[in-house]
Amino acid sequence: MAVTLQAPTPGATEATARGLAVFDLDRTVVAGSSLSLYGRAVASAGLVRRSEVVRHLLAEASFARRGERAATVERLCARLLRMSEGLDVAPLLDVADATAPVIAARAYPAARMLIDQHHRLGDIVVVLSASPGPLLRALAPFLGADATVGTEPEVVGGRLTGQLASEFCHGAAKLRRLREELPALDIRFASVYADSGSDVPLLQAAGRPVAVNPDRRLRSVARASGWPVIALQ
Repeated sequence: MAVTLQAPTPGATEATARGLAVFDLDRTVVAGSSLSLYGRAVASAGLVRRSEVVRHLLAEASFARRGERAATVERLCARLLRMSEGLDVAPLLDVADATAPVIAARAYPAARMLIDQHHRLGDIVVVLSASPGPLLRALAPFLGADATVGTEPEVVGGRLTGQLASEFCHGAAKLRRLREELPALDIRFASVYADSGSDVPLLQAAGRPVAVNPDRRLRSVARASGWPVIALQ
């Protein structure tokens, strides 16, 4: 689906003139789950037991389809973190680098066009996701993102501790993480694109919220709020 953007109106503030576009990742920019692809790649590299990864990713895929509540997502995140405790981070970063172009190849063509339009307007493009920060940073050049904000695992002595170094970047915490990592960017002047009902707090804070491939909850909120609803393929 082609989407046409309008340039800022004359007299806009500098923040508006520079512009900010924030994109959720899974089901907004790319099809499916980036974490699932990354987890399978980690298992294929022999860094964790494949059976453990498959079990956790089946649960992850389930909540991704159903749009589970934040508490369910956080429990899954905790299980995945426990599974990663003690792992050397260097080979995990290598897998992220190798997996990034595979994930980026699943980007919706219309999403790429939308990102390109924002760049032509001079906007800063940010990808914001619950996925691990190292994976998002590896993805950034392939998706045309100027910055990324995600969930940061704690690393001590080159190994994962099984804990988080940041708040889990999901639900209302997405907005907090965005403000924490990029405090100079004002979301009140931003276009924000997201697909899940869990992203409603983020969208409500945006100057131009857009529901992309929305789940049932987000579709309902978007219609009630008068937000644009678009399908990117």
